[in-house]
Amino acid sequence: MKSPNVNIYKVQMAYFFREKSEFRAFGLISSLYNQLNDFFKTEPQSIPIPDDAPEDVPRCVWNDVNTSLTFSKIRLDFTFNIPSKSNWQDKFAAFNEKIMSVIDECDIMIDRVGLVAEIMPSDNLQDLLKKYIQIEKFNNAKAANISWVENIESYNVWTYFLINESKDENKIVFDINSLPECKLSELGVSGRESMNECAEKLKGKMLNVL
Repeated sequence: MKSPNVNIYKVQMAYFFREKSEFRAFGLISSLYNQLNDFFKTEPQSIPIPDDAPEDVPRCVWNDVNTSLTFSKIRLDFTFNIPSKSNWQDKFAAFNEKIMSVIDECDIMIDRVGLVAEIMPSDNLQDLLKKYIQIEKFNNAKAANISWVENIESYNVWTYFLINESKDENKIVFDINSLPECKLSELGVSGRESMNECAEKLKGKMLNVL
């Protein structure tokens, strides 16, 4: 397939805490603020919820134009946009280091990580794929979603082609997750190392797919 012209425009990083992790939400918020306040023009919002609320209910939401962060009792998610002339790898490495420094400071163990990259091609994906997808109705479809998953070592790697001509939207998404049964804390692998491994697999998939 002819390689499309692409630009990574959004990256999401997910850190899954070890089951039954005990930490103070306010302490985690304070540490995150100290590390990331230069990248936000807003303040993190602590969400008051009952002690018996489900663990996946967010305890903190921190949104800005180019960055967003939420965490619950079981995971932390951080998303950032990529300016067109920025290097995603440099931004990723800096944010991964800052977030993991906070997680280490709060004595939180990480069992699993995930990395999602959203890529916007300037070319029409449907035109590029027509030669390779021998489905008669594909050529006339106004929307099409194509995806597949691969198991690479102890990671699942999802690839999505998302096409919607009526909305003029074309997007490629790579979603890389360490396997739930391969708990990082039990393997002696840090979330920092595993997230960096996700970034290496992302680079490999972009070279192979694009």
